[in-house]
Amino acid sequence: MAKMYGKGKTAIESEEQQRRRWQIELEFVQCLSNPNYLNFLAQRGFFKDQSFINYLKYLQYWKEPDYAKYLMYPMCLYFLDLLQYEHFRREIVNSQCCKFIDDQAILQWQHYTRKRIKLLENVNAAQQQQQQLQQQQQQSNGGEAATGGEATAATPNGNGNAAIASEGQAATTASQTAQNQAGNTQQQPQVNGLGTGSNMKLELN
Repeated sequence: MAKMYGKGKTAIESEEQQRRRWQIELEFVQCLSNPNYLNFLAQRGFFKDQSFINYLKYLQYWKEPDYAKYLMYPMCLYFLDLLQYEHFRREIVNSQCCKFIDDQAILQWQHYTRKRIKLLENVNAAQQQQQQLQQQQQQSNGGEAATGGEATAATPNGNGNAAIASEGQAATTASQTAQNQAGNTQQQPQVNGLGTGSNMKLELN
């Protein structure tokens, strides 16, 4: 995070003085975005003063990202660059030149505003389309999940019917086995009885 201090810290300045200088320089450098203010300075001879020209060179530190992020009117950096040239400092004293620059700046702002609004509208439209696609995907995923649930619910019923059928077959088999065992048990006494009677006949003879 950039400190809110002016560039070029000196030993004689306190922290509060540096902060105050930073605020003054921030306000001044943003005033340079107004061509009429530049015309005012030129007509009063500020651009012929070498110390003032050096001050304009010093203010170029506002082009650094750590400081530029505090600017509300970034166009001032463009005019700050132009003020580094003697030809521009000499021509800005002309009122017609100043008016031409002012008109061009207004047209640029209008164009930028329209372009910015159109860009925001396109972004909003794209976001709405994306939201609609997401909703449609969620609805389709929900329908597939419901269909899968019905199929899953139907599968246990089929398995249950198969289990019931297998249980019925097992019960029938067990019943038949029991009947066969009972028949065999009844036949055994008869055979044994026949065997005993024949033995008796043989003994009588």
